Amino acid sequence: MYGVGDGFSNDVKEQAGTVRIKVLGYNYEELQSLAAAMKDSLLQYRRIQEVTIDSKFSWYKSDYMEYSFHLHKKELAQKDLVPGELFNYLNPMFERGGYAGDWINEGRIEPIRLYSQQTRKLDIWNMENYPGMIGEKGYKLSDVAVIGKDQAPQDIAKEDQQYRLCLQYEYIGSYQQSWNIQERVIESFNKTAPLGYKAESDSSRYWWSQGSSSQYWLLFIIVVIVFFMTGILFNSFTQPLVILFIIPISFIGIFLTFYLFDLNFDQGGFAAFILLAGIAINANIYILSEYNNIKEASPGMAPVKVYIKAWNAKIRPIFLTIISTVLGFIPFMVGQYKEGFWFPLAAGTIGGLVLSLIALFFFLPLFMGVGKRVTSGKSRKSANLLM
Repeated sequence: MYGVGDGFSNDVKEQAGTVRIKVLGYNYEELQSLAAAMKDSLLQYRRIQEVTIDSKFSWYKSDYMEYSFHLHKKELAQKDLVPGELFNYLNPMFERGGYAGDWINEGRIEPIRLYSQQTRKLDIWNMENYPGMIGEKGYKLSDVAVIGKDQAPQDIAKEDQQYRLCLQYEYIGSYQQSWNIQERVIESFNKTAPLGYKAESDSSRYWWSQGSSSQYWLLFIIVVIVFFMTGILFNSFTQPLVILFIIPISFIGIFLTFYLFDLNFDQGGFAAFILLAGIAINANIYILSEYNNIKEASPGMAPVKVYIKAWNAKIRPIFLTIISTVLGFIPFMVGQYKEGFWFPLAAGTIGGLVLSLIALFFFLPLFMGVGKRVTSGKSRKSANLLM
């Protein structure tokens, strides 16, 4: 209800769970058994309180429930009982409409149906604790089985000619840890499951998708903005290209970090691209701007001396900025649980900053053409001496 005040809702539906695992197989009964085993393995984690099994994924829990028998195989073996004997003994206790024969009355045949008198008297507790005999073996149902009321699939669904069951649950904790547990359980299932059965994740990793490239347009927009801003600052069309050439070199540091340390590239890694683009060009803008100021103040100074003077003036604040940024991201990489987003962001940024510092030493003067200008200046001086 809305329209007056803050609104009101009396919806009491519970969320089914945002973590989703799909299990596929060619035998439905075997698939149910494997899905139940996976459910038990997930419930071993204290941060997972409930796991639902259904034929399809849904946002809300289903209200449909069924009574089910959970047999204790060890106790059955100790009592020398088999499930078939137990079922055959319980079936007459709750017989409804069992065929017992025919009655001929005035030329008409009427079927005789048997209904158990105990059906209306026994509840679940009585059924579990009712003493019984199978042959000469006495037992109580509670000793060999438990009757529970659980959620169960209402439909039998198929996908690519395979039966499908869907497990959903909520994980109380960090997203990255939830993803790690899900991958671990799926990998264990696929290693131990018989041929023809498999499990796969159906969870979405927020807005990030490895198959999508739409987010990379943001990097292109950053490059365009940097080009125009530095073009206005330096009043040139060529010097902004020097700044832009440093960005891909610093990005190599991110790629090497994720590759060498076998890290998952997600939204944190992409955020490292954006952050590194700003920090890397910032250092180069300082030196290039100081280079232009010194060159304008001393037109006759050699380009190499101008660059060294600009370098000495700006390298200390640049180095301190890079070191302080690296040290600031280290706490996100320390600890037993590596938080999603922050750990890839820290790792990618640190790796990119280290390589951007190397690029600042070697590639910036190369892209500026300082060495080429010095060589040409020496050749002209030698030619004047010869004349």
